[in-house]
Amino acid sequence: MRYLCSALLTSWLLASPTWAMAEQSKETSLISKADQTSLTEKPRAKRKGGVRLLTLNTKAGKALEVRNDMDVPVTVTVRLSRTVNVGGVGNGVIRQTVPANSQLRVATLQKRQQGFPMHYDQAFSFSPHFAPGSGGGLGNPNSLASITAGYAYSLPWQGGPFFISQGANGDFSHHTPKGRYAVDVAMPEGTPVVAARSGTVIEIQNRQFGHGPSPSGNFVRIQHDDGTQSAYLHLKRGSVVVREGQKVTTGTPLAQSGNTGRSTGPHLHFVVQQGEGDALVSIPFRFARPVGELPNFALGGQ
Repeated sequence: MRYLCSALLTSWLLASPTWAMAEQSKETSLISKADQTSLTEKPRAKRKGGVRLLTLNTKAGKALEVRNDMDVPVTVTVRLSRTVNVGGVGNGVIRQTVPANSQLRVATLQKRQQGFPMHYDQAFSFSPHFAPGSGGGLGNPNSLASITAGYAYSLPWQGGPFFISQGANGDFSHHTPKGRYAVDVAMPEGTPVVAARSGTVIEIQNRQFGHGPSPSGNFVRIQHDDGTQSAYLHLKRGSVVVREGQKVTTGTPLAQSGNTGRSTGPHLHFVVQQGEGDALVSIPFRFARPVGELPNFALGGQ
């Protein structure tokens, strides 16, 4: 039997992981009032796995601090716009690396003229930070030797057999650095999705309806011990059963497959990524056992 790549099924567009982003006016805070703290108050801890921006009132001005409750360092970016009477932030772009499980002051906003109000809009984003090429010490992650010597992932689903509707370097959507080596697996909605490798859940989305607003739909993202991550996208709404910060092992139930986000049919989008600076790029990988007679799609085979 020739390869199981389905010619009857459409491919689905890769959607990048949605690291937290928010935009606000000075009068409508990025964080809830319960999280607004003064210099003498300790910010309330967020559930394990979160990253948040805090605004603290100090004698010197408004201090912006980032609390990273994730088990990995993150690169955070704060962009200020429409500033009025705001000093101490240069061109308005603040970028810092915040160590794992720590809190760091990234800027102190000061009034240029005392006696006048200070106003600004801000956008906050973050992503895991790793040194370029970090991926478990495998050297060039795109080489055949690296893939062969690298971790062999268990199948991230139960049941089947299922068809691969789009593999690596797929013309439809797998042609960008963040998704070049992703795989789309066509499967009925509600198929059990399980962890393909042990690690720590660092981000989930479980509430999205249908095909918007996030192109990723509902998803689970897992951080592995070697600094790589695996992501499971387009999951069924309300089916995610793990929480951020939870340790999982191979085969741990994560969710059910779905058809949420930018998807044209029920399927699972699975990708392995590593950090390069403050960006995530996909890397080749291999499964521990063959998927039918499909060639090694992680190498872009046809």
